[in-house]
Amino acid sequence: MTVLLNSVLGRSPSRRGILAALAAALPGAGLLVAREWTTLRILVKDERGRPVPRASVIVRQLKGKQKKLKRKSPALELKTSNEGSTPVPPLPRGPILIQVISKGFRTHGAEVALTEPEQTETIILKPPSDQISVHKE
Repeated sequence: MTVLLNSVLGRSPSRRGILAALAAALPGAGLLVAREWTTLRILVKDERGRPVPRASVIVRQLKGKQKKLKRKSPALELKTSNEGSTPVPPLPRGPILIQVISKGFRTHGAEVALTEPEQTETIILKPPSDQISVHKE
């Protein structure tokens, strides 16, 4: 097996190369290579179109039917740059949940379907709303 990996990969192994070598060597391992992935970039802006730096971005993979989506894997917790963007490690295609939290803005949550090899999602954060109280002042 090591000889096969070295002959396929040369001296600089990569993750795709290793998976390709396993797919060639092991029956049924081709299923690992066939999965499609999406490279996601998230842009976070305010209502005026200005970037929101240092916003917390939580990305969670979902599974199941549309009405009963369940958590599939642990969440990725990221921060936006000064330009309001954050790259996300490659994710398997399918539904994800994106939650954005930043001081001075409402918390934003949205389900997004990953369908393309490269995808950019722009999140617009809104200012907080007034609190409603039953107590009169």
